Order: sequence, then C-alpha cells, then structure tokens
Amino acid sequence: MRFSFLLPFFAVLFLAASFFYFQWTFSKFKFIDFQNSVLYGKDYIFSPLNDEYIVIFYNSKSSNIFDIIKKIPNEYNLEILAIDFYQDTNKDIKDNIIPLSAGMNTLLKLSNNFHITNLPSYFLIKKKSSFKFIQISKVVKF
Repeated sequence: MRFSFLLPFFAVLFLAASFFYFQWTFSKFKFIDFQNSVLYGKDYIFSPLNDEYIVIFYNSKSSNIFDIIKKIPNEYNLEILAIDFYQDTNKDIKDNIIPLSAGMNTLLKLSNNFHITNLPSYFLIKKKSSFKFIQISKVVKF
C-alpha cells in the first residue's frame, strides 16, 4: 500500500518507453518492395536481378547523373538505380546506371519513406527477399 501512488507513474513510464523503443526500431529499417513500388525505365518495368544496388534520387532538369556518379564511392561496381524526379524516361542504360522513374505517388511515398529532403541523395539497398530490399546505409545528401 505504501507504493500504490507510484503505480500510475511507472505505468506511464513503461508505456512511453515501449512507444519510443518501437518507433526507433521501425524507423531504423526501411524497405523498398518492388512489387508495390513500380519503377519504369525507357520501355520496361524494373525488376531487380542483383542482390545490392545504389539508389540515387535526383532531378535530371537541374543536375547531370554522370556528375553525380563521379562523387559516389562504388568500390564493388554495384548497379545504380537512378530515380529521376523530373520523370525523364527516354534514357537508355549506360555502363551500370539504370535510369528509372515512377508515378508521382510512388516518388512521394519513396521520398517520404527514406526521408529524402534534398536532391541528389543516395543510399545502398540489399535484397531481403525476392522483391523486398532493405536500406543498409545512411542517406547521403549532396
């Protein structure tokens, strides 16, 4: 009976701690599901074949993708998914650069999911299952 007045305090403390813990764990892992997020190339719908990719969000109206690529370390020669917010899909695949675009709803969903606030930005993804990829690096902004 002596500590009954502390019970509500500890209950609220436990609820707050569990809320912040789950917010932290779910914000740590961000996924791209290529079955639900359709990305378009020049004349195809993108389907991942490799286990790892570099994802670049950029605007082809204001920056050149080849200038951006020079600034990104790519020791393992990973393929680069260049997602264009200007939605220019008339570019062909060159070297290891795959130019992609999507509908505005998909672009907004991806930018919100990965907290893309500046263009260009890039990060690495790795295969988790057949179409689901997980982010494995921080979002780097130029």
